[in-house]
Amino acid sequence: MGQLRLDYSSYSGIARPRKGASPLIGQVHFNFGEQAARLVFLAPESALSSNALVALLDHLSWESSNRGAFRLLAEIDEDHPTFESFRHAGFSVYTRQNVWKLSLPETSAANGNGHWRPLHSIDQHSLQTLYHAVVPPLVQSAEAIDKRPLHGYAYISEGELLAFVEAINGPLGIYLQPVVHPNLRNPEEFLTSLLRQLPVVMGRPVYLAVRDYQSWFNGTANAMNGQSSTRRVLFVKHLARQQRVAVTSSLLKVLEQHGTEPTAPLARSQNGEKKEK
Repeated sequence: MGQLRLDYSSYSGIARPRKGASPLIGQVHFNFGEQAARLVFLAPESALSSNALVALLDHLSWESSNRGAFRLLAEIDEDHPTFESFRHAGFSVYTRQNVWKLSLPETSAANGNGHWRPLHSIDQHSLQTLYHAVVPPLVQSAEAIDKRPLHGYAYISEGELLAFVEAINGPLGIYLQPVVHPNLRNPEEFLTSLLRQLPVVMGRPVYLAVRDYQSWFNGTANAMNGQSSTRRVLFVKHLARQQRVAVTSSLLKVLEQHGTEPTAPLARSQNGEKKEK
């Protein structure tokens, strides 16, 4: 019962397939200031194949929208039987990923001329430039970082930000979501030096999410004796209809309103004085 949080940022819904059947429970969580809510869990596993799942997902989407969310994100195994139910409920796939459980290195590794440091507010412009250059538009439309604060680490090489990692700390471990420029060399040394920066407390495990658009990190995690999860599918359901809005250019508006007025032509006389014609 401790998982059924009753604060306003979380909502738990119940759907009963039929009289006498086991109820289906789902929960969503939404942090104020962000644009996307997240599906936390669906239970029990034995009831997920019922027709009530689509109705429950619609209900959770409605409650997420009432709390101000523009999107609802979900994550399931690629071969999970509920895949089609999510599609029927209006969800669409925006990427796939593997999550690796990594072991901390015993010794630090040098990584060329680059170094890690915590993300600062002055990194915002460089961070967004790297994000929009590396991450596909389909993923950006689901997980835009422009409207939410990021906590993690930046990798600086020769004065340029080549990678950043969002770090989410919890009681069960540290979850890392990297965005890395493909020009980066020696990814194993790069990842080893990152793990040495993490403040691991009480032996919490470290998890690394590797998206399809950065699949070359799977080989690096495997070479570091990482343990991979099953392949996961990431869903998004847009809760607000996109509408194009015309934005008038302030400079163009000024130019259109301010017209030029002709003046009387001037001619010089023989003694150098100006006279109007």
